[in-house]
Amino acid sequence: MKFQQSLQYNKPSDEVIQLFGDPSYFERKFQKLNALAFDVLDQSSTGDQFSIKMKLTFPLSVPVPGFAKKVVGDTTTLIEQDSWDLAAKTGTLSVDIQGAPVKAVGQMKLVDQAGGCVNEISWDISCSVPLIGKKIEKLIADDIQAKGADDARVTNELLADNAGA
Repeated sequence: MKFQQSLQYNKPSDEVIQLFGDPSYFERKFQKLNALAFDVLDQSSTGDQFSIKMKLTFPLSVPVPGFAKKVVGDTTTLIEQDSWDLAAKTGTLSVDIQGAPVKAVGQMKLVDQAGGCVNEISWDISCSVPLIGKKIEKLIADDIQAKGADDARVTNELLADNAGA
């Protein structure tokens, strides 16, 4: 399933990309987004290339039928990798949900606009479960869309904090 998402930021892309290349941003962001656990699995920064791979655990946020609740549990653990070309202000966001045959990949691009910038994300979600895979893809897409506003809000808060530092 493919869809577009736009996250609005109150600062120009030059400031936002600096934040996106800072490993401490991710820890602060996920603390504010109520991650139950946050572990950096890998991180690299070479020239204009930045990449961070994290293991995150969150309370379950998608509706799960009662019969599946025992199997799924109350939390979701995922592996997220953010990779940025800091000069081009383009990147890839890859999310693997642990224990689920679901993969979400977003191609990102920061674009300046009046009053700040926007992160334009082109998502591609796939689920390899026969018969219900498309429904699961839609659930994941809806969850990503719903969480986008919180992600942008927290990023804007952290950008404001950096301006005062």
